[in-house]
Amino acid sequence: MTPFLNVLAFRLLLALTSIVAYAVLVQMTPLFETVERVPNMNTVFHLVVGAVFGAFVMAPHVRAPRRVLRGIALAAAAAAIYYATVRFVVNGPAGLDALATFAMAGAGASLLCGLAVALIVPETFNLRLAALLLVAGAAGGAAFDVKLSYDSSLLVGHAAWQLLTCLALFFGTQRSST
Repeated sequence: MTPFLNVLAFRLLLALTSIVAYAVLVQMTPLFETVERVPNMNTVFHLVVGAVFGAFVMAPHVRAPRRVLRGIALAAAAAAIYYATVRFVVNGPAGLDALATFAMAGAGASLLCGLAVALIVPETFNLRLAALLLVAGAAGGAAFDVKLSYDSSLLVGHAAWQLLTCLALFFGTQRSST
């Protein structure tokens, strides 16, 4: 397997790990809700989910120097982006149907993740990366509108958005020499 495919496979494995972490966190939600000492547990949940995504999907783009500090900054940025995206969906623009709201939220969140990677890594932010992120985010966001009776935790939407955003970041930040 070529180094390019090795890196791609590893990044996808990390994205899958983030998705599994989300599924585990969702299953543990009833346990978390019994902890009365933590105010706003719902907010904490969203921040943790976002930080996990940032740590597993965005932070691997970081190179030396200050790899750990930049990785933490990306996890924090992802936490804020995820929380803001959830707030956008919940308090979304009036008059839009759910599919449009999810697609807009997904596209915006992916674009913000790409901007965070570009600023913190630092990485070049170009038109190709922006376009890939917008399309991946919109498609992943639209997956949240899929209604499956066995998916009350919206795992399909999370999986689609995370994998598509991971792929957009990977292919959008690849150097032309590879």
